[in-house]
Amino acid sequence: MFAISDMMRVSLAQYVLVGVITVLFAIFVGQDAAITALIGGLSYAVPTSLLVFFLAIPRMVLRRKVNPGAVIIGEFVKILSVCTLLGLAVRYYENLYWPALIISIIAVANSYFIVLFNRN
Repeated sequence: MFAISDMMRVSLAQYVLVGVITVLFAIFVGQDAAITALIGGLSYAVPTSLLVFFLAIPRMVLRRKVNPGAVIIGEFVKILSVCTLLGLAVRYYENLYWPALIISIIAVANSYFIVLFNRN
């Protein structure tokens, strides 16, 4: 049960970081940077949340262990969906601010460190 709850904490921490980074870019850089940070952060956080729920359902509802193959396939689908969402953002958002996109993705992708440091 601890693994599932830690994954949920990581997912929640990702959304908190997306909000904080978006607000910081809105204050210090501008609206286009804030929207870009929001797009970049959510394009990583949403697939991660979907993976967490996909892995949590068998454990919580059916009381079965998570299949290791499902974890690998889920991670592969998550990576493909993140790349697809980022590609769509680059293609269709005209006022893309690259530093905000890169910073938000790096922060959200490394948000598990926040959960690990808070746990110990």
